[in-house]
Amino acid sequence: MDPPLNRHINAIDSMQTLHQLSRTWNMIYEDLGDLSERLGFLLSTATKLSDAGIKTHSTVEHLIFVKARNDLRRRWVSSFGERTKLIIGFLFSLASQENSQANVKIAATSRFIARETQRDNSSMMTLVSLLLRGLD
Repeated sequence: MDPPLNRHINAIDSMQTLHQLSRTWNMIYEDLGDLSERLGFLLSTATKLSDAGIKTHSTVEHLIFVKARNDLRRRWVSSFGERTKLIIGFLFSLASQENSQANVKIAATSRFIARETQRDNSSMMTLVSLLLRGLD
């Protein structure tokens, strides 16, 4: 039974698309990391303002919520990136198996050609020796 992704092995565009997708997941992951740092800075600033007597309770709650959602999104992006890498590895493995099978077929054909060449060579030597005997 063929694996479900077997039809995509020969499509070089599919591999390029997967690599682009992997790169995109990585960029989104890094962008969400930068956003997390900025949200952390805003939270610390809001806390300092609150300590100074400026009312920031609602702002802090909103920032905590947004940071938590951002962290959740970052974990999901990381998971999707890993899944994409697994699919890329799987496709490379399938391509490698097909390549190995092709090499086995080539080796068998080469062995057949070598045997036939040896038989042909033996037949020619026999013919030459019969011809030389006939000339004597």
